[in-house]
Amino acid sequence: MDLTAEDLRRAMQRGEFSFHYQPKVSFLTGRVEGAEALIRWRLPDGALVPPGDFIPVAEARGMVADVTRHMFPRLLDDLSRIHADQGEDRLAFNISANELDDPGLIHLVREAIESNRIRGPHLEIEITEGTAVSRQEVIVQRLTELMDAGVSLAMDDYGTGFSSLETLSRLPFSVLKLDQSFVMRMLASTKTATMVRTSIAMAQLLGIRSVMEGVESEQAYRMLLHYGCSEAQGYWISPALPLPDYLDFRRRDPVWPCSPIGMLRMAQLTHAWQYKLLVDMLFAYLEDPDAPGSIPRHLHMNHEECALGDWYHGLGQVLSGDPDFDRLDRPHRRMHDLCAEMLDATRRQASRDRIRQLMTNLSEESNALHSTLQRLEMRLLFEELHTPQ
Repeated sequence: MDLTAEDLRRAMQRGEFSFHYQPKVSFLTGRVEGAEALIRWRLPDGALVPPGDFIPVAEARGMVADVTRHMFPRLLDDLSRIHADQGEDRLAFNISANELDDPGLIHLVREAIESNRIRGPHLEIEITEGTAVSRQEVIVQRLTELMDAGVSLAMDDYGTGFSSLETLSRLPFSVLKLDQSFVMRMLASTKTATMVRTSIAMAQLLGIRSVMEGVESEQAYRMLLHYGCSEAQGYWISPALPLPDYLDFRRRDPVWPCSPIGMLRMAQLTHAWQYKLLVDMLFAYLEDPDAPGSIPRHLHMNHEECALGDWYHGLGQVLSGDPDFDRLDRPHRRMHDLCAEMLDATRRQASRDRIRQLMTNLSEESNALHSTLQRLEMRLLFEELHTPQ
């Protein structure tokens, strides 16, 4: 189909563009908690123009920002209808790095938040083209301002560009969205499955949510379920739906398999990593107290701030009242207290015997914590096996 810039302008004038919404499911609750807004073009005869036909034209003609500005009020109207009908859904929409050069678009978002047309937590901006983002300080500033207003910022298509890690370190992302090609290949490739799980673990360690797209089978869904991923979207859950169909879909309140095990595993993994890194750094400090550098703050945070504490006092509370879950608190608090004592003793250059005793105590508390976590995980797994799906 040969399209021109004039065709796109005419489509905007006639109101032929709309959003379809692809549901996102929480692995913790098994329920839809939001959707990604995907632009669609419906001709007067009812036919849909594939995005692969018109988006490249918009990009080549420099019209992507025009289309986004044109559609943003529609997004706000749709979000109002969704909230009036269903409550607190969070909508994500895509912006390219080049669009962030346009101050008009950023102004639209900030104005909508400041005028209370939308609350920041209900909006998620997915950023593509990480290379361009990482090069422009003004864009970093604009995105930081949006984050300060409460808007979630997602790195989209993670893993497809050389700049992904560098960009992730520079911008205040709260969501990591792995490119769907990884999810589609992980069932047939052990290496790809390891990359998926490692990316989820990295997101957990950085304190950000991980979203997987391209979930097209129950097998892929269940694999991600125990990997610790936060949310998923894909055709196995639902294709992108026009707004009326999305509202009908939400009213039916479908439920997918859910489990706290993945989140528990990720919290345990990152906590164990932090613990081992702390011990290694303490030994390095003992060997050479005059060496440059200091112990990073994230290695001596309080028990509620670390990965395990954040899970325990947050998402993990769905298990509150479970004896093994409740037993996690004491050894975990004690571990952090001992870490603080070790840091203080090291800085005061206490005797080696004193530091050795503290490390022994820390190891014992760590073993107690690990044993309880393993028992909790195993029991939850067996309970899942005996729960009808």
